[in-house]
Amino acid sequence: MKITDPGLRERIIQAMGDSESVSLLHAIRGSPKDAQTISNETGVPLSTVYRKLASLKAAALAITSSFTLTPEGKRQDLVVAAVTDVRIGISGDQIEVELTPTQQNASRIWSELFRS
Repeated sequence: MKITDPGLRERIIQAMGDSESVSLLHAIRGSPKDAQTISNETGVPLSTVYRKLASLKAAALAITSSFTLTPEGKRQDLVVAAVTDVRIGISGDQIEVELTPTQQNASRIWSELFRS
């Protein structure tokens, strides 16, 4: 799907230009994970994981698929990649961004895009 909204396009470009965000996106491909698991797997500090996941969600590259409750009653979001492919290119004087949503998240990513 071609991204035409300039604000969303900019958020995607910023997220994909950040090596930690790309690392987190790779970590959540295929199966939902909580922030602590992502931090353990990637070596990215937990506070940074939370911040980068928020950016990935704002860019429609990740979504909260579900949540669990800790024994203390705190909510833990389980986050998964919303896309299988991100393409950024230049056509004439325009920067183009195209996303390929994961099959199971195709309808959810559309609703996320229209909410932003």
